[in-house]
Amino acid sequence: MQRSFTRFIGVDLGGGRGKTTAVAELRMAAAGGTEVVEVATRANRQPWTDDTLMGRLVERHDPTVVIAIDAPLTQTACGRCELPVCPGMEACAVPAVVWLRTQGRAMVRKVAAQTVNAGPRTPAMAQARLAPYAQRATDVVMTYERGLLPLTQLTVTSGAVAARASQLRRRLRGAGYQLHDSLIEVSPAATIAALCGPRVARGYKRDADPWRTRALILEQLSDLTFAPQSRMAREDVLQNDHCFDAVISAYTAYRWSHDGWPTAEGIFAEDGWIVAPP
Repeated sequence: MQRSFTRFIGVDLGGGRGKTTAVAELRMAAAGGTEVVEVATRANRQPWTDDTLMGRLVERHDPTVVIAIDAPLTQTACGRCELPVCPGMEACAVPAVVWLRTQGRAMVRKVAAQTVNAGPRTPAMAQARLAPYAQRATDVVMTYERGLLPLTQLTVTSGAVAARASQLRRRLRGAGYQLHDSLIEVSPAATIAALCGPRVARGYKRDADPWRTRALILEQLSDLTFAPQSRMAREDVLQNDHCFDAVISAYTAYRWSHDGWPTAEGIFAEDGWIVAPP
């Protein structure tokens, strides 16, 4: 399903003080593909606090805009639950919990069986215990079925950034942005792993020379360019982790829209879905 968005805003969301948050905007290029028109770690010399960020995201809202955020936009099943008494995971009838104890566990067992004696990460993956208060179905899919995210990704739905993302989603809903439509959750690491390989995804932040790794990634994204008016944007993207992730987040939204990648359905519509190359 090809979508009609023409502007793609990527947000690498950090803590509430805004110092580790970056925003990037891509637009459809006249010659095809998409181009970076803005990358910023600040707004008029002010960090991206909640109000500053909201002001940027809604100031020019129109139906052609899609926002991609690199942070969990949904809570776990237990975090959303309103039952006064918990029946426990084994007796719970919530669809997302049923998925975790059936299909989710099957994915964990399959990976464990395939990776026996395969390296130092094997014990951790084999001993993973899924819990509806700690993991979402999409995190399990991206980690165990697709192998696009590391094991540590399974618990990122807790913490200050996740809480901030949840509030941001609710505020954006009031401005007309709907989850899985004009607002999507992304993971730059998952996008890079799918397009460039897991090894590159592990190294673009940790390599001895991450600048070179990021440059190689950008070279592989042949439909991504930098607009002349963006000036030093490319250098900022290569030098700054947050700028780079913001651009990849926006690029993921572009490919999701242009290539018609699948959207969330079934239990993932409520439980959450990380958009990544199919």
